[in-house]
Formats: sequence, C-alpha cells, structure tokens
Amino acid sequence: MSPVPVPRVAAGVAALDGRIWVVGGLTPGRTATSRVDVYDPLTDTWSIGPPLPEAVHHVALVGADDRLWAIGGHRGVPFRPVASVYSLDPDDSRWRVRQPLPRARGAAAAAAVGDDIYVLGGQAEEETAIRTVERYDPDDDRWEPLPPMPTPREHLAAVAMDGVVYAIGGRIGSLSSNLSTLEALDTDTLRWETLPSMPTPRGGLAATVYRGRIHALGGESPARAFDAHEAYDPGERRWLPQSPLPTARHGLGAAVAAGTLYSVAGGVEPGLVAGAIVEALAPPRAPIRPSD
Repeated sequence: MSPVPVPRVAAGVAALDGRIWVVGGLTPGRTATSRVDVYDPLTDTWSIGPPLPEAVHHVALVGADDRLWAIGGHRGVPFRPVASVYSLDPDDSRWRVRQPLPRARGAAAAAAVGDDIYVLGGQAEEETAIRTVERYDPDDDRWEPLPPMPTPREHLAAVAMDGVVYAIGGRIGSLSSNLSTLEALDTDTLRWETLPSMPTPRGGLAATVYRGRIHALGGESPARAFDAHEAYDPGERRWLPQSPLPTARHGLGAAVAAGTLYSVAGGVEPGLVAGAIVEALAPPRAPIRPSD
C-alpha cells in the first residue's frame, strides 16, 4: 500500500465516503500538524484534504451524519488538551466549527451510533485518565453527559456495533499501566457491562468493526510496539487470535474501506515516533469448488 505522504503518530483515522482520512497527529520532530491526507483504496493514491483549523494530535476522529468529525486532542508537546470540535462535509473545502466538548481532553476515543457521536475517556488537564462519557447530537449541536465508564482510561479505542458502544483497552498515565478491559454501553438503556478482557493489555491501539467482529490492532508497552491483532465476537462473547500486523505499531489508526481492513501510520517504537506505513488485510477468498 502507498505510505501516508507525511509520517504521523497519534493522528485521527476514519473511513468516510469510501475513503480513509488521516487528520492531524505528530510528525517527525514531534511537531503537531493540521494536515489532512485522504486515501483512495481503489487507486492506492493519496490526496490532500482541507486542513484542520488548528494543529492537534491525539484527536478523536469519526464519521457520522455523512460528515467527518474531529473531536478534542492535544496541542504541542508537552500535551495540552483542547475542547475543539470540527465537522467536514467531504464536498466542502473547509471545516466547520461546532459546539465544543464540555471538558477539554485528548487521547479520547469516539464512535457513532446512527448520527449520534459518543466520546469516551481521555486525558484532561487536571487528570491523567478520566471516566467521562458524552454524547453529541449533530442536529441540535448539543452535548449531553452519560453514565461514565466503569474504568477510567486514556489512549483507548472505541467502536460501535448494533447499538452498543465498546471501550477497548487503553492505559492510565504511563506505558506500564496498560489495560485489557472491554466494557460496553447499551445506548438504549445507558447501562454499562463488563465483557471478557482482551488477551493483550495495551494502550495506543486502534480498533474497527470488520466482518462482524471488533478488531483491535497494535499498541505499545515501555519496551516495544505490539503487532497484536485480536478480534472480539459479540455473539460468542470471546476473543479470537488473528494474523498479526506485519509491522508492530502504536498510535496508529484502523479503518475499513472497499471491503478491506487497513492499519494506517503510527510509530514502530514506543514514544512519539512518527511512521507512514499502511498495511491491508484483504477478505479471505472463498474456497474453489470443483465443477460438477
């Protein structure tokens, strides 16, 4: 796969309109960027999208309501959390400013159920890891608080599937405090449930829904980046081992486009190391049956 034009770690990555968007992040030299790069899986080519109004890293990025949403993040190094929220229609040339988060935070995770956006955890100015969960209604441009996660965490991943939001892994303040915790919020009852733990505790991971399962990729510890790739089956309520990432990484993104699972950018060593690698996992081929 063609690499990301500018190496990045802790960028926002999401699929929308059949393409994969890479927003913000830290570039080599640990410099935050407002750059947006867009990948077309059908041509294996990159183009430049409208830049964010500000340079941020550890931004939560999600597609909802036919738009891309960039939520929170950090400015600079040392990290300074922001409450900014921006939306982008793929056909527009600039981002639109939306109602900010009630609480500034970076290294949070976001997922969408219908048009509603759920933002979970992260790092706030006064706390290393928080339990905060908030829901955003794009029609009303309004945030509302929801029951907090049972486990506070940051550098986590989140996905939504069948009306349930899953909070996956993460850590609490340092690379040596990785979590394997999997918790699920039913968005109808607003009740949390603790599910079977992920086999590999890790923060700085990425996750996405692919072929009916939740796939968790990468992450880091103080000693190394992970090539771990594990999938959770909600029906069977268990984790299943998967083919590992060809290149171990953390601070990466995961997205599905054109029927393929992509792992995008991230660092190959612990810390703020930017990378440009893009790797793809194609769907398994159907078995060839002998003709009658």
